[in-house]
Amino acid sequence: MRRRSTGLLLAFLLVAGACQGDGGSENTPSRQSNTEQEDGDPAGTTAAPATSDPNDMAPVKDPEEETAEDTLVIPPPYTQDQAPQLPEFIREGIAEQVQAELSPPDTLALAREKIKHVVFIVKENRTFDHMFGRFPGAEGATEGMTCDGRVIPLRRAEDVTESVDHSFLAGLVAVNGGQMNCFDRVRGSETAPDSYVQYHEQDIPNYWRYAKEFTLGDRFFSSVYGPTTVEHLWVIAAQSDRFVDLQRPEQAGTGEPREFCEDDAELMWSFGKLTGSEENAAYRLEEIPAVLELVNRYWIERPPCTDIKILPDLLEKRDIPWKYYFSGAGPMHVMKMIRHVRFGPMWDKVVPVSSLYEDVRAERLPSVSWVIPAWQHSDHPEANGICAGENWTVRTLNAIMDSPQWKNTAVFLTWDDYGGFYDHVAPPHVDLYGMGPRVPMLLISPWARRGYIDHQTYDFSSVLRTIEEIFGLAPLAQRDSRATDMLGAFDFDQEPLDPLILNQTQCPEPAD
Repeated sequence: MRRRSTGLLLAFLLVAGACQGDGGSENTPSRQSNTEQEDGDPAGTTAAPATSDPNDMAPVKDPEEETAEDTLVIPPPYTQDQAPQLPEFIREGIAEQVQAELSPPDTLALAREKIKHVVFIVKENRTFDHMFGRFPGAEGATEGMTCDGRVIPLRRAEDVTESVDHSFLAGLVAVNGGQMNCFDRVRGSETAPDSYVQYHEQDIPNYWRYAKEFTLGDRFFSSVYGPTTVEHLWVIAAQSDRFVDLQRPEQAGTGEPREFCEDDAELMWSFGKLTGSEENAAYRLEEIPAVLELVNRYWIERPPCTDIKILPDLLEKRDIPWKYYFSGAGPMHVMKMIRHVRFGPMWDKVVPVSSLYEDVRAERLPSVSWVIPAWQHSDHPEANGICAGENWTVRTLNAIMDSPQWKNTAVFLTWDDYGGFYDHVAPPHVDLYGMGPRVPMLLISPWARRGYIDHQTYDFSSVLRTIEEIFGLAPLAQRDSRATDMLGAFDFDQEPLDPLILNQTQCPEPAD
């Protein structure tokens, strides 16, 4: 591990002035390359996955051996005959709650019967207020607070918008100890408040159609304050092995593209290994926030290669089919950070997104799938516009809905981080890493509650928790072990919802 240098730290921490009273900004993450392999569409051809000479690979240690804890044992629900065993003050004082908890419907058994395929689609850099702040019945906002106490309207967003700093530290500054009022103090928003913009229904009509017909979550938070790379680790592992950033240009080792375990010279920012008292102190610094002291005392640089247990490890040990469909930009490719995946046989299941459409057509959709689209279809603010990204989503969901496998599929569609955009709901500060600001979540399934807005608090770990429960797997880490599953967003007693086959929209002409 290498301790930070003073010059690098000063360049990296200009954002600290945002919460110390002087304004300032942080180095923005480097522009993600648009030269990554594109994902296809339902009519596309399969591109060959990346290959590497196995003779050049380092030896691979077997991932952690399966233990009894790898299989989750679900206790039976409480029954009516257990009610007399409760103290009288409980039975009488909260009688309605007690009745609700006794003999609940066996939702889990129904989920296991009716859901055979879970598809987890992760797009880029949007908040709930930014996309659904005007959605009827949802906890949205149409104006925001600034750091100096002003209330300003959320202007209408353009199809292609400026990218605002959305690093871990920028997230701490924007959240401002839960006040949610300093989004104007992160880079990209000092001269014009680009964080304070939102879409109307007419701008993203198909995303709103899905929200109206299926289930929309309005308290779904990103797992950490940002940015993309670490968020994607939480999407597969419910932790980031202490990492808190992406590689900065000066940490890119031999240069672009970022190769993670394939380049021993690369570095990323991380928390050091902290004692309990150090964690408590760091947590208090995040609450202030005091980012200079936080980084100086508790952050280190270390190589972005780890061997943490990820959900595909548990699926693999149980012979549950899975694939990681990936065509995204370099910073998203966190499977390259997992050593036993990158240099082991599981790498064969990391495939281009074009393979998803082939698998759907052939009715061989795995039990669990992650889908990370190409940059130009990712909804990233500086990519090809949110209209183009929405059209990719429509093509992909149309392909799934047009398949016989639709009848027992659940699609969780979300966005990986807040992208620097305003949101008014303070995220729970559950540990050193977050949660981060709200992001949209759509549950699209024949068994999703129709037209339902789910107000339960979730993060990416809740999706993993739901997969774990449906397939009888143990939690991976502390966060998903404590997470609320998302089974309440389903109604397994309803008539299954019909496919919603949508037309793509005509996108605006690019601005000159």
